[in-house]
Amino acid sequence: MRALLFLLIGLVVASPGAAASRVAESAHFRVYADMSATDLRRRAELLEDYRTLLGKFTTAQVDDAAPKLDIYIVDTISSAVPFGKVGPDVAGFYNAGDRGIVAFATKGEFGQKVLLHEYAHHHMFASTGQSYPAWYVEGFAEYFMTATFFPTRVDFGLFDAGRAYSLSQQWLNWDRVIGRETAKLRSADVLMFYAQSWLLTHYMFRAPGMSEKLNAYLRAVAGGQDPLTAFKTHVRPEPRELNGPLKAYMSKMTFSRLTRKGPEPAVVTVRDLPASAGDVIMLYAWLDNRGGEAPDPTAALARVRGATARHQGDVLATRTLALAEMYWGDKARANSLLDGLLAASPGDSDLLRLKAEALLAVDARANRGEARRLLVRAAKAAPADWRALHLYVHTSDIERGPVDDNLFNVVQRMWELAPQASGIVIDMATVLVRKGRMADAAKVLEPVAFAPHGDGYAALARSLREAALAGDAAAFVKRLEEGPPKEVEETAEAK
Repeated sequence: MRALLFLLIGLVVASPGAAASRVAESAHFRVYADMSATDLRRRAELLEDYRTLLGKFTTAQVDDAAPKLDIYIVDTISSAVPFGKVGPDVAGFYNAGDRGIVAFATKGEFGQKVLLHEYAHHHMFASTGQSYPAWYVEGFAEYFMTATFFPTRVDFGLFDAGRAYSLSQQWLNWDRVIGRETAKLRSADVLMFYAQSWLLTHYMFRAPGMSEKLNAYLRAVAGGQDPLTAFKTHVRPEPRELNGPLKAYMSKMTFSRLTRKGPEPAVVTVRDLPASAGDVIMLYAWLDNRGGEAPDPTAALARVRGATARHQGDVLATRTLALAEMYWGDKARANSLLDGLLAASPGDSDLLRLKAEALLAVDARANRGEARRLLVRAAKAAPADWRALHLYVHTSDIERGPVDDNLFNVVQRMWELAPQASGIVIDMATVLVRKGRMADAAKVLEPVAFAPHGDGYAALARSLREAALAGDAAAFVKRLEEGPPKEVEETAEAK
């Protein structure tokens, strides 16, 4: 259950993808890239600075206990999808799934804007159960992605010539932009949706008297009111009348400036990755965050075996091979490889989780007890490892089996640590339904159900929400067991 969010920033010329050779680690990020230690350190410092900026302008806060966000900066985005396809005009994407949360971006100005846009989403959806209208989700990210950092100031909300150009065309009806039908927008309308969302957010942030109306509107939506109805109540009774004021505003648009003594100090350590990184790091990133997804598993396994064969005994290569064998090949070999890694690092929480997963892959029923013991060890070693909690939760049947207070608390903590992941949200709603808390379940589902990039899991969340609102637990479980609709084409974020 994952939502892959693409931001189309500009045409990226295809060339061989450069593998990461270093990683910069700060309080909240791990940034992998093939660049100098100095440049990589600056990237991590900028991300910490940006996180602080967002924290000043939104009540949403990423849990300080949450695992660090992994970010890969690459020469071409195709290297980030070694077992899939991505368009040449994609400059980056963010993947929030059951297996992990990760972002990829190309080098350069375009890629940096992608990263800031996507981290704005990550930050916004860090508040558990908080829902926002789709236009504001995208407008907020567009507003802040222009952030430019200087020693004594930060400028943001800068003019976007591309969005302004789009607005020279025929505008969409505001009811469609503000309402909850954005998932039904035609691909030809997506650019205009982004442009109007950017302009409306800019206007609501900066035009006199509008910030108060925006706050009242967002509170109403967070309280469960339909976004269009709330807009008519708190902002403007006739949204179609926005065109004139917004066009006038655009002609004299200003930007925001935050003055300061200096950026908050960020402790960043940079270390070289092993020699195998050039061959395997992007293969590992895929396997670690997307599991066994691959259009041709046989070819994918052969590729991993070939790449890792050149690095016998290397820890990163061995871990990458173990994952590939677990998903596509020899599960016994995967267990053996993980045993060797654990012998050298018995307290490694990631290895404990992967070993539990490998045992379940061999025989879930027979190995359930041992897997659960390993996952308890992993959680003790890294209490914020929500991925270990997720695997532990799914050694139980939370749809039909007993959900005691302990299991409920594990799911709730998992959700608090990773509310951006659709599958985690659905798990939380499921245990709420099992506890008879239907209204709470419906509320929890709203961020997924009404996400701007409505994929199959958004459709599933909407149907689950309807069942919860109807108080029909049986229908909820039945719909959950049916799963999401067949995979649909990802909605692209167009720049």
